[in-house]
Amino acid sequence: MELREYYKILKANVSVIIYTVVIAVVIAYTWSVRAAQIYNASLLLNISRTETQLTADYRYDQFYRLQADDKFSETVVSWLASPGVSQDIFTKAGINADQKTMRDFSKSFQAEKMSSNLVSVKYSAETNDEAARIAPAIESILADRTKSLNSTAKDPDWFQVDSSDLIVLKNTQDLRLNFGIAALAGLFLGALLAFGKHYISDEE
Repeated sequence: MELREYYKILKANVSVIIYTVVIAVVIAYTWSVRAAQIYNASLLLNISRTETQLTADYRYDQFYRLQADDKFSETVVSWLASPGVSQDIFTKAGINADQKTMRDFSKSFQAEKMSSNLVSVKYSAETNDEAARIAPAIESILADRTKSLNSTAKDPDWFQVDSSDLIVLKNTQDLRLNFGIAALAGLFLGALLAFGKHYISDEE
């Protein structure tokens, strides 16, 4: 098929392309407006010990302590990926999460281990106040779970979790960029629909 034939097909179905582009731009606008109302938050969780060994002798178990800290950081990350823990955090923060599904709860918090005693947590909220209330709720729920582990531990160097460096920023959207991407996607999809319509009509 020559370029002239491609051009004729697109010209004959220009309305399909225009409608597709318009729909794509409207969807992009709706998404951008919704996304711009979201607040993104980030905080750090510091893994530490409530007690230390009081001895002048060589502390032979420091290597194993670092390993234990590293494993506990992984445990904290796993907790924040648990739907039950997420639900407890929202309840503690006084946020209605009745509309959330199991998948929503499991994806509510993005936790990443930065080092053996540092975990980064990111999450989203509908208002600045909600984002601010979630941070202490995270620390409180994790502290309760840590106490539960400490109650059965034989090592006197108990774990503890503290939060710091909370940052809350409103999600900003570049409308021109979003519209441009949507328009290009609409053109591509519209062209596919135009060719599809042409070939279907030929077969009939």
